[in-house]
Amino acid sequence: MRSFYVRFLKTICDHSGHEHHTCQGSFLIQAGTLAEAIQQAEKDFCLQKQVKDWTMFADTVELCGPSDSAAGAAAHKRHADHIHAI
Repeated sequence: MRSFYVRFLKTICDHSGHEHHTCQGSFLIQAGTLAEAIQQAEKDFCLQKQVKDWTMFADTVELCGPSDSAAGAAAHKRHADHIHAI
């Protein structure tokens, strides 16, 4: 099992119209794959917020996990049903 740090983010605008990402929840997930980490984090977030759909509170899931290279962690963002490596 590998460790994944997962954050649920909501994009909001301030008084001048600039966008900011606010963390709505974060979890340390033990999973074998990135897909398993996403599924577990979504379940945990929904349980914590007592909702059935995590998108009621957040619009992005950000995942940081181990990389195959010695360079460190790989990061991914998920918007709705799409995952983008960053």
